[in-house]
Amino acid sequence: MSRQNTLHVPSLRFRLLLWLLVPGLVLAAGLLTKNYLGVKEVADRVQDRLLVALAVTISEHVINSSGDMLSRDIELLLSQFTREDTYYRVNGPNGAFVTGHYALPELSVDTPIQPGVPQFYNTVYLGEDVRVVTMKYLVSGSGLQGWVTIDVTQTRRERDRLVRDELLGSATDFVVLMILGGLFAWIGVTRGLAPLQQLQQAIRRRSTDDLRPIRHVMPREVSEVVFALNGLLERLERSISANQRFIADASHQLRTPLATVQAEAEWARRHASNEADRDALDRILIETRQTARLATQLLNLARVSPEGRKATSASRVDLVDFAARVTGDWVSPALRHGIDLGFEDHSNAMSCHVDNASEVLLREMLVNLIENALAYCSEGSSVTVRVIGPASAIGPVLEIEDDGPGIPLADRQRVLDRFVRLDGSNNHGCGLGLSIVREVADAHRADLILDDGTRGRGLKISVVFPF
Repeated sequence: MSRQNTLHVPSLRFRLLLWLLVPGLVLAAGLLTKNYLGVKEVADRVQDRLLVALAVTISEHVINSSGDMLSRDIELLLSQFTREDTYYRVNGPNGAFVTGHYALPELSVDTPIQPGVPQFYNTVYLGEDVRVVTMKYLVSGSGLQGWVTIDVTQTRRERDRLVRDELLGSATDFVVLMILGGLFAWIGVTRGLAPLQQLQQAIRRRSTDDLRPIRHVMPREVSEVVFALNGLLERLERSISANQRFIADASHQLRTPLATVQAEAEWARRHASNEADRDALDRILIETRQTARLATQLLNLARVSPEGRKATSASRVDLVDFAARVTGDWVSPALRHGIDLGFEDHSNAMSCHVDNASEVLLREMLVNLIENALAYCSEGSSVTVRVIGPASAIGPVLEIEDDGPGIPLADRQRVLDRFVRLDGSNNHGCGLGLSIVREVADAHRADLILDDGTRGRGLKISVVFPF
């Protein structure tokens, strides 16, 4: 699966944090609701008891004053004591208004009032929510005889403020706890996922041909994944090895009969009795040489593949000396094709060594580059192999440049694939040369760059080694 497709899938860290924090948020909301209901119940109970005490106090004053209203001083005292606006009304035994605030809301007539038992209810008075207590008790003396009903109404500002402050304090505590819990959860999840990150880094550090089992010690849950991955790597290595062995064996076995066919065709051509037979034998020779070339390239491709590279040894290669020697070996074949093959040293006396390199593979790469240049350049062309010293950000560069037909810009990436031959190319190639070059470059972690020649003609192929 590509990285682009995985962007729509939530990460494992996000899922773990979600499963840790969402239940915490639900639990916090439940506890906050329970705390709100508990505080509201306590506040109502305390304030209702205070309201009953006010009702008793007001009734005693009314009885003792023979129905007079409370003095202004007492009302101010009650207001300061309760921090609420308090209203009252006293009705006589026959329901007649005695004193207080006449317009106070009344309890529903369907609700019976038990003597000495306070009745509480909520309503609205003067545009505010109020709490009302209604009490009925027996009075004897001072001009009032019989059952007297007293209604005391009080605003809810104080009790609502008390509940609100308590709820705000609890909510603040829960928010702080959730932030700390989220922080600790993030740290815990990050540390818990650290083995997965180590596994990811270990896999990313590996090259494409490194199929060794992963030996990192992992937690039990991850070790099962590593075990399955190691099994996949083992099966993949066996499959690749079998394919490479088949290609190598088939290519090797083909070379002998192809050489025999080519020798017989050449003998037959020399002894052909007419021109038609010679033309037919020429075509046979061309196809035989092409097939032999293909078998050789397949064998070379198997040699530079990840499985084949295990048989080669790594060393420190001097790129200048190496390129000069290989180029010198191909001067005579180039002269037979009428092509000027030369070598240029642009190292500027700088070290152009490639560490952990395989000289066998590098030779295979450079030979394929030179063969391609000689095959596709016409007589009178020039081919130059050069080594450029390392720069500030890159290592040494191996270049081969020709003034032949070149490769169109749109096809330069495609020709690196196997068995790709451009339209109009001659019959010398089999479409594997640049694939072999790319395999060797990848094995040395080098960049392969195809560009126009210096004068805008031909092709320049650069192999940029790491610094």
